[in-house]
Amino acid sequence: MKKHLHFFSLLIISFAFSYSEANATTQVVTVANFQFAPTNFTINLGDTVLFTWISGTHTTTSTTIPGGAVSWNHSMNSSSVSFVYVPAVSGIYNYNCAIHASMTGQFTVSSCVAPDYSNAIALNISACDSPFVMDATNSIATDYQWVFNSNLISGATNAIYAAMNAGAYSTIVSNSCGTDTTPSNNLSFIPKPIILIDASNDTICIGQSVILVASGGLTYTWSPTNVDPFSFGGDTATTTPSTSFEVTVIGTSFSGCTNTDSVFITVLSIPEAEFSFTQSGTTVTTNNTSSFATVYDWDFGDGFTTNNPTPSHTYVTIGVFTIQLIATNAEGCTDTFETVVDLTSGISESGNDPSISLSVNPASDKIYLTSNSKINLSSVKLYDISGIKINVNAEQIAVNSISVSTKSLSGGIYFVEVVSNENRFIQKVFVQ
Repeated sequence: MKKHLHFFSLLIISFAFSYSEANATTQVVTVANFQFAPTNFTINLGDTVLFTWISGTHTTTSTTIPGGAVSWNHSMNSSSVSFVYVPAVSGIYNYNCAIHASMTGQFTVSSCVAPDYSNAIALNISACDSPFVMDATNSIATDYQWVFNSNLISGATNAIYAAMNAGAYSTIVSNSCGTDTTPSNNLSFIPKPIILIDASNDTICIGQSVILVASGGLTYTWSPTNVDPFSFGGDTATTTPSTSFEVTVIGTSFSGCTNTDSVFITVLSIPEAEFSFTQSGTTVTTNNTSSFATVYDWDFGDGFTTNNPTPSHTYVTIGVFTIQLIATNAEGCTDTFETVVDLTSGISESGNDPSISLSVNPASDKIYLTSNSKINLSSVKLYDISGIKINVNAEQIAVNSISVSTKSLSGGIYFVEVVSNENRFIQKVFVQ
């Protein structure tokens, strides 16, 4: 079994810092000694003008202001010591004291808006992989400077920054109207799961199956799924491929982080086992016609085995036997071919004349034939399993008894025939 480990090299997740469209300030204008101070100033949209009474009896009254702006007229005295005005329209605002007409003032409201992060919230960010891409894009900003753990990051002057290390990140954001700094966001990295594929075998032969079991994740996605057949469910996949292929699994942990592993399955070709045979008596001679094989394992069904490419075999008992050939190629892949040999064909037993009996069966030296009536040597014949007549070495023991020598016979199956009183008796004989 082989295991393979790979990791994702890049995970990109972006987030944006929150910001508002104004870095609001308050401009204080004092009212005293028949003078507004300062008399003239410039503020930005969103800024506040705070009129503060010091002495005397006066008013702050708008005279000429931009179209759409809200006019005002407010008393400034010991009973009314302050007045707040927030311009909503850019332009030039003129005002005076309605009691003392020569007491005038002016301010200009610029349409420029500085970045403002006063309402932004610091984040605790958990990322699955580095680099983690952070995005501080602000539609009104022109310049950026990233800060890591309170230190300026050299060269990090774009809105987007790929953070490689855990820590505190913030951004100094500015335009021609002002500068502000984002909250310090704390970045930490979650260890990725270690995903492994355990293959039952990564080198198989055509027709064999492989079981793939993934580990290290909570859920798994397998690919390719176009291998036929390819069944998968959860952490296990099973396939019986006909060609080599690579399988990949993506594992996802409980925290949502992912990792992957791949394994290449090599599928080897198989040989083709095939043979025919010829039969002579109880002897079978094979003709091996297998292809693409280098090793041959034979089993003749009676306990005899051999790895001879083209063997012959003589059975010592009759019956029906299955001959099996397992052919193996250089890669170790196998194919099996089987056929049946029937040794019961040829002469068959018949007659069953009760007046004739045969003893010593199986025989090692002799068999004995006994009849209730006279039998002659000429009435006894011997055949092998295929029906070929064999010369008989027989002896007349008595008028009704004959012995047949089996010493010169090979072990195997034979048939003895006796003709008596026009009856034909055939009996199977086992020679050891």
